[in-house]
Amino acid sequence: MSKPTKAVSLAGLLKPEAINLNLQATQKTAALREVASLLVQNKSITNFDAFFHEILERERVSNTALGHDVAIPHARTEQCSEILIAVGRSANGVDFESRENGLVRLIFLIGTPKQMVTEYLRVVGNLARLLRRDETRQQLLEAPDAATFIRIIAEAETAMT
Repeated sequence: MSKPTKAVSLAGLLKPEAINLNLQATQKTAALREVASLLVQNKSITNFDAFFHEILERERVSNTALGHDVAIPHARTEQCSEILIAVGRSANGVDFESRENGLVRLIFLIGTPKQMVTEYLRVVGNLARLLRRDETRQQLLEAPDAATFIRIIAEAETAMT
């Protein structure tokens, strides 16, 4: 019998130090590195280079640009001991090498321990559902600071339940 999983709060996973609202990179790999680097000091990552390599490998398998200015690069990995999210926002957009989805302005990079399958699916699914709302995306694109960005996510999560 498996133990029940508790609800995962996206806002609870976001940390101000893992949010960059002024990405400089305009190309996909450089932007992924810039966002992932927000987690380089995180003690929940055992090997940052291996973690980043897995993010890139997952991206090679399937582009994570969802359209509407959003990409959710993610990996289930042995390199994380807990669910981690880093966020990057680009004023000018990042070329995510996706013809049909255009430039990306919001990048939510997610690392999840391999064994946390249910939580992984919930986090990615809830985030994708939350970001489908035009109003939420627009508010995130205009948020003046990380605290406001997190508050917008929290309010959008509450509205979804």
